[in-house]
Amino acid sequence: MSHYMTALAMRQTGIKPATKIVLYWLADHHNGETGLCFPSLKTLERECEMNRSAVVRHLDALEDAGLIARNQRTRDNGSQTSTAYTLHLVPVAERNTPCCETQQPPVAKRDPLNLGILNLGIEPKDTDVSLPKTRQARKSRMKEDAVISDGMHDAAHKRGHSQQEADAQFAKFKNNALAKGLGYVSWDRAFVTWLDSEYFRPITTKGTHNGQRNSNDGSGAAMAQRAGERFAARLMDQRAGANASQPLLPTGQPGRGNGSCD
Repeated sequence: MSHYMTALAMRQTGIKPATKIVLYWLADHHNGETGLCFPSLKTLERECEMNRSAVVRHLDALEDAGLIARNQRTRDNGSQTSTAYTLHLVPVAERNTPCCETQQPPVAKRDPLNLGILNLGIEPKDTDVSLPKTRQARKSRMKEDAVISDGMHDAAHKRGHSQQEADAQFAKFKNNALAKGLGYVSWDRAFVTWLDSEYFRPITTKGTHNGQRNSNDGSGAAMAQRAGERFAARLMDQRAGANASQPLLPTGQPGRGNGSCD
């Protein structure tokens, strides 16, 4: 389909409207590379909505006007094939353009490349350029002989855990990873997440048996000490209040608490 040739066909003068319709559909089949049109009569009948005799009559009128030229083609076996039409359309001057400049001829077809580069006169070197693929980090699984790393020790130390507590937590972390078949890109970061989990509770190995939690850990001793201090303070306050309410007795006089009888 050539928009230039169809627009040029509609600007031709001196022919009947029905003849111009046939010329329009001929121009719609114009090949910009060969300059020819190859529509069959059956195709022109359907597109122009005319019978064959009317289409042939209008083609004769176009040929008599010098707007088209027909070339009958035959196959190798001598049978007739579709006719080749050559268009001889004269560019019509634009009325609204300065100096009545004529329309430009159609632009030659090019390969579907970067037209911006072609307009600059730069031929592309390689149109099949693939971007480099970024390499993604792979996950690894916990090994049976894995031991706690220095980074894990440092992370546990920053969170206030001793070396024994860090080793105990790594043992639980390792067993959990082996049982569930977990895989991580960075095992140090996974261990930090394990330590920061809301379900995590420090484990002390002092006085434990087979990794069981000891009730006399550091946090329990601190709580018991604070409770004892509060109890001692209340007891002293009560004693001080009782001594202040009891009057003092002179020395040598009988009274309670000096061993004499009433």
